[in-house]
Order: sequence, then structure tokens, then C-alpha cells
Amino acid sequence: MSNPEVTGFTRQASEFWMAIPADIRAKLLANVYCGHCRGAVSIVKVTATVKRGDLLLKGNCATCGHEVARLVEGPDT
Repeated sequence: MSNPEVTGFTRQASEFWMAIPADIRAKLLANVYCGHCRGAVSIVKVTATVKRGDLLLKGNCATCGHEVARLVEGPDT
């Protein structure tokens, strides 16, 4: 994982993440909704798990620091 902010991925989440093209991974990290900022922000301090075949990214808003999350649907969804 080339982004130093991306840590704490489970093995399964890491495999899912690395199967996504690098340019799409960058877009996913740069476009997460923050309810506090009320808009799209970048996510930092990212952790990831796979839940029911989907990738769940959790971290903090790069702008205000509040917790944010993004779900990336798996191929079977």
C-alpha cells in the first residue's frame, strides 16, 4: 500500500484493496463524506475490514478529524 496513511488492514481487506486499480484507490480515499464538514473530504488514518463481502474503510476526516467511513461494494454485490 503506497499511501502512508493506510494502515491496519486485515489480510483479506488488503487483498481486496490491492485488487482495485491504484488510480481508483486514490479517488476512494480522496472522496469520503464527512457529516461534520458536510461534504467530501479525504480520509486519513485508514483501517479496513471485509464485512459481508464488502470492504469497509474507517478513518478520520483530513479536515476536521471526525470519524468517517466508506463502503466499497464487493464484486458479488
